[in-house]
Amino acid sequence: LELSLSLQGRAEPRPATLRMDFARSRYRFHGFGGNYCFEIESPVTQYTLNNLRVAWARTEMTLSDWEPVNDNESPDEVNWEALERQDAPDSNLRREFLLAKQIQTMGIPYAIAIWHIPEWMYEDPGKNPGTLRRRLAQGKWDELRESVGSYLLYAKRRYGVEPDLFSFNEPNLGVYVLFSPEEHRDAIRSFGAHFQKLGLKTKWLLADTTDPRGTHAYGLPAANDPEAIRHVGAVSFHSWGGGSTEQYKAWGDLAEWLDLPLLVGEFGVDAFAWRGEMYDSFHYGLREVRMLQELLLHARPQAALLWEFTADYGIVQTRPKPTGGEELVPTHRFWFVKHFADLTPKNANALETNSDEPDVLITAFAGEQQGRRVYALHVANMGPAREAVIHGLPADAGPWRLVRTSEADQFRELEQVSASDGVLRLALPARCLVTLVGAP
Repeated sequence: LELSLSLQGRAEPRPATLRMDFARSRYRFHGFGGNYCFEIESPVTQYTLNNLRVAWARTEMTLSDWEPVNDNESPDEVNWEALERQDAPDSNLRREFLLAKQIQTMGIPYAIAIWHIPEWMYEDPGKNPGTLRRRLAQGKWDELRESVGSYLLYAKRRYGVEPDLFSFNEPNLGVYVLFSPEEHRDAIRSFGAHFQKLGLKTKWLLADTTDPRGTHAYGLPAANDPEAIRHVGAVSFHSWGGGSTEQYKAWGDLAEWLDLPLLVGEFGVDAFAWRGEMYDSFHYGLREVRMLQELLLHARPQAALLWEFTADYGIVQTRPKPTGGEELVPTHRFWFVKHFADLTPKNANALETNSDEPDVLITAFAGEQQGRRVYALHVANMGPAREAVIHGLPADAGPWRLVRTSEADQFRELEQVSASDGVLRLALPARCLVTLVGAP
């Protein structure tokens, strides 16, 4: 077999024409956040909490640590002594409770999710923990409801924390508890009523599916059930593998129809990147930038939560220091995230934008900081260096602060620029993210 390989490339000298309409608000955006589920003991966890403006968080409920064996034979009577004994010093369960307390104390709303249930609750106990599509054993619904309720009640009484939202992680595929759409609906009904009876504020997170590709239909049985939907506080999907414009829009439409917030509960590009080190690269980060821009443009979420803000899929590296010990080094992915997390006003209005070039994506937000109007424009250039001409900038905002991340720059502050009659010309290096921040 003989192969002849050739590389072709083209420069794109034509300027990209970008437009924003600061008078047209599309939806409310709470802000950018992250998952704090696996490897929470890593120093990366505290680094991201201290160095990013986290608008939303998601944690894990390790039910197998809370009730590794059945507390007693009655699902109506909690053996508190047996359960509380699991909350031992330096245990993962203790770290989980303390992290939730820290997140809540910082004023960050958060969701909590279950990946694994205790082995004695599965219909096929003893399987490899990574086995998908495992089901709850017949007759164990009441025990599962008791276990979840007691975990949340203990967290409230002992640590003063209550998650805003609760879900089983990716139940449509069974990662790692499988529910049919109807079982998902019935669980929301049953668990929601139980949470209410216990005096908990926690609501259900509808769907929380593996990907965006047509999976909004998974949540429809619950969405169409008046008894179930009253226990739902938000809608969620995960972005692994991406989706089409229409598939993203379907999720935004579902949330708008229900008048509920939409979360991208796990924002990520490749669910299998952990098998190598590809997720740690600049190019993987650039793929995340494109996906996030597309999600903001079409799905209209209230929040997107990166997988993860810990050492798992970490955006910060831990490296040994020549003098001994370790140091934390932010990757390009960290700086991309910082653009969206720190420079976008919290609880902002997403504005109408468009671009005439598919490789140049623009999103814009308007909000308030310290009592004054603030605008943020994120311009992502996925291709070669080119000029962008931005139209429709508000006349009272400026000069504009400019921050750029590219392969050569990391959150670099550039000279401020000013618009003329609402128009601004901007030089975009190849493969970069540029954020403009302006205020009257």
